[in-house]
Amino acid sequence: MALVFPLAAANFLDLLPVQSVQFYCPPQVAATGLAGGDVLRAEVAPALWQGVFALPPMRPRLAGVFEVLIEALQGVGGSFHAYKKNQIGPASDPRGLALAGRSIVIAQVDVAGSRLRLSGLPGGFVLSPGDFLAFDYGIAPVGRALHRLQSGGVADGFGVSGWLWLTPHIEPGALTGAAVSLVRPACKAVIVPGSVDPGVTSGNLTTGAAFSFRQTFR
Repeated sequence: MALVFPLAAANFLDLLPVQSVQFYCPPQVAATGLAGGDVLRAEVAPALWQGVFALPPMRPRLAGVFEVLIEALQGVGGSFHAYKKNQIGPASDPRGLALAGRSIVIAQVDVAGSRLRLSGLPGGFVLSPGDFLAFDYGIAPVGRALHRLQSGGVADGFGVSGWLWLTPHIEPGALTGAAVSLVRPACKAVIVPGSVDPGVTSGNLTTGAAFSFRQTFR
């Protein structure tokens, strides 16, 4: 059966055994030092989520199942949904059980693009700094945004949060009513060319397999 990109989490990352994860979003800035010691910084491009997935030792036959998927992802058009594998849900609901079946949406977006409010949460639900959320934005093409909370809050009795400050900056096109994922929130990502280490097979174990990824807006 032909693969459909981006590979949904259920078809790749949910299945991928991961031993360790790097998952971060450095700003893309240019910096200039001044004689007085100050540093001027200017954003030159949107910040991109990136990192490394390292696989545990596994039987060669099992390793081969994931090797063919990773090989396919390195081809033209290959992409997948990437989330922080060791952080499934918010801190107050680590497995996402309290959020199951909930239709959480953007209730309001700040015009400055640095914060938003959510609705559809359980009453009294706690959101904490470091929690992730994701949503689609824009029209033709549709983008996939992934953000981390800089500030937390508690939903009121109607399931509406207060203002939540996010990082990175919210790109134009985020709309009120857009569906929001708080469980396995993911961005669209590609494998960084040249980053794949297939590991080494010795006896009945393959060890050391890993690859780097980077968010893509395409």
